[in-house]
Amino acid sequence: MSAKYRQLQEIISQYKKVAIAFSGGVDSSFLLYAACTTLGPSSVHAFHARSELLPSSEVERVELAVKERGCFFHPIAINPLVWSEFVANGAERCYHCKKKIYQTFLAEMPVLEGALLFDGTNRDDLGQDRPGLMAVAELNVQTPLADLGFTKKEIRLLSREFSLSTWDAHASSCLATRIAQREPITREKILLVAQCEALLQKKGFMGVRVRLSQGNATIAVLKQDLCEIRKKNVFPSIKHEFSCLGLRTVTIDPQGR
Repeated sequence: MSAKYRQLQEIISQYKKVAIAFSGGVDSSFLLYAACTTLGPSSVHAFHARSELLPSSEVERVELAVKERGCFFHPIAINPLVWSEFVANGAERCYHCKKKIYQTFLAEMPVLEGALLFDGTNRDDLGQDRPGLMAVAELNVQTPLADLGFTKKEIRLLSREFSLSTWDAHASSCLATRIAQREPITREKILLVAQCEALLQKKGFMGVRVRLSQGNATIAVLKQDLCEIRKKNVFPSIKHEFSCLGLRTVTIDPQGR
């Protein structure tokens, strides 16, 4: 891993300035750290897409991480709910969304005098169904972690070694991923998902997902939390609170996350 990290620094050091597509997750936080330690914070720009698709806790984590690194921060407001391809929620939703976001980032970058945009895709991502990766390739966004073969496990281990707070962070994704494919995405559904997940987090279920389909909810908790949420004094209370939010049925994903 040390050799890989040195290779990553060598790639980054080829540029006077770099821009990082920064979500605040494990991978982009690691990449931002590497860029700041290699070039210095004054040569690194973090671009972040801000929208109502992100829980408020994610927004706070992004701002804290950038503040810790001391680099330039570019929060870019986007509104995917006006993009017809996104709202339709088809199989290519992530492709269209990623492409529009990165096109927006790239349009803001000429002032950075030739800096390239880097993305935190890792090697494991390449083996998954991620339509957004096609947009990354089409726009010539650099993916040094994937190119060097960094796995998620390696990134977490190095993040812990470097004392990054994200080393053990739960995998995150935008709230639109919770809505069943081809069911139109609306602001109301996004807010409902956010409310439900916040409710569960207050009860101690971190890393949870609440998936919606035709007014029904499926709760996916971490595998180690399955026994806890199934307790007689826990799940009935959750079902009641969800029903008060307008959900017809509430079930637990038996596989967990």
